[in-house]
Amino acid sequence: MSFVFYDTETTGTDTWTDQILQFAAIKTDANFNELDRFEIRCRLMPHMVPAPGAMLVTSVAAAQLTDPAYCSHYEMVRAIRQKLVEWSPAIFMGYNSLDYDEDLLRQALYKTLHNPYLTALYGNSRSDVLRMVHACHLFAPNSLTIPIGDNGNPSFKLDRVGPVNGFVDHNAHDAMGDVLATIHLCRLIEDRAPEVWSAFMRFTKKAAAVDYITGEQAFCYSEIYFQKGYSYLVTVIGQNQQNRNEYYLFDLASDPASLVNLSDVQLAAHLARSPKPLRSIKANAVPILFAADEAPANCKAVTLGLDEVERRAQFLADNPDFRGRLIAIREAGRPEYPPSPHVERQIYDDFFNRDEHLMDAFHEAPWEERPAIVEQMQDQRLRRIGRQLLHMERPDLLDAATRQRHDREVAQRLLFEAEDVDSWTVLPKAIEQVDELLAVAKSGRATFLREHRAFLVNRHDAALALLDAAAARP
Repeated sequence: MSFVFYDTETTGTDTWTDQILQFAAIKTDANFNELDRFEIRCRLMPHMVPAPGAMLVTSVAAAQLTDPAYCSHYEMVRAIRQKLVEWSPAIFMGYNSLDYDEDLLRQALYKTLHNPYLTALYGNSRSDVLRMVHACHLFAPNSLTIPIGDNGNPSFKLDRVGPVNGFVDHNAHDAMGDVLATIHLCRLIEDRAPEVWSAFMRFTKKAAAVDYITGEQAFCYSEIYFQKGYSYLVTVIGQNQQNRNEYYLFDLASDPASLVNLSDVQLAAHLARSPKPLRSIKANAVPILFAADEAPANCKAVTLGLDEVERRAQFLADNPDFRGRLIAIREAGRPEYPPSPHVERQIYDDFFNRDEHLMDAFHEAPWEERPAIVEQMQDQRLRRIGRQLLHMERPDLLDAATRQRHDREVAQRLLFEAEDVDSWTVLPKAIEQVDELLAVAKSGRATFLREHRAFLVNRHDAALALLDAAAARP
């Protein structure tokens, strides 16, 4: 068994619309001995606006964003994919990777016409070291030192957890530095909290998580929410038919027998309470799962005793109609979102089976043949992405009218916010943000920020001039 530890540094914090600028990964054996490492940076894509705060944190200078010494985003993703496929099969891990870095990696693969599910293909599986640290905090509290943040709550930030647990010379907010810190924590967890390590290795496979939660009458499910730990004794009552990875859990701190005769309106009101009697987990997202008799003392249902917990679980098992009512009320309360017109947010709208052979052909063909391949794709998302790639990588292959249309689209993206994308960073917003940072910056940082401001203003003026010129054309 091999591990691949990876991390990204990006233009911002939005996993839908921001871009990876730096990617780093280390492959190790089962004992965390390094076998290989990989690191790469790329230039900024033409339609992307880097958040000044993110650049300040990662110390990416304005000149680096367009430095011709770095490869394009497309070239970077091709290199990343080649290396990760070469390293497969492996268990892919990062620090908060399942809620952040993996989403960014999937988007990067999707936006370059690759199958986005690389960490689940080629015999791969995945885990998340942040969740292991959370589990240590809850189930093995003496295994790691968890620092206290300024708000008085535990801080699980890697640049805080690593140093207090002996990782020195941490180059924080550098992708390779964060990878090394993550490996260090894994060594400690395996050594000091083997039961936590073993549980997470077991549930790297979705099938193992499904077998466990559907096979146990009752078990402990835990999560960290706003830096505070919560644990629940739960039982599975069913599966989300729209998302087969999601399972519904009933919190056995509530007595289901007392709810069975409620009307649907009354039951819906009860399910809306906090803490919620009905929860959900994704079996493919490495949930924190332990046996019922290992639940921490702050788990509310522990005081009931295991006999009562199991009685309540058995009541639900014996009443399928009531379980169905619970699930129907839960699903009826889900908000419905209209399909997004933005290609970034369409990644999960459908699979890519129809065009996967054309996606492969696109990368293998000479550039001169790629426009025709793009036009053969049935999936409108992929056709749009393919056209964008051609505009970014080989605009000379497009006719003048098509190039001008794409240029206008880029300029509009840089200048104007989309009504339904509140996290979309545009140049006017970024200039406001850098001005706010400059107002409180110390001298060393002020020079850095002024360079970013000049970079943003130049791009703003160029985009505005392009749109003005386009409007003046007959």
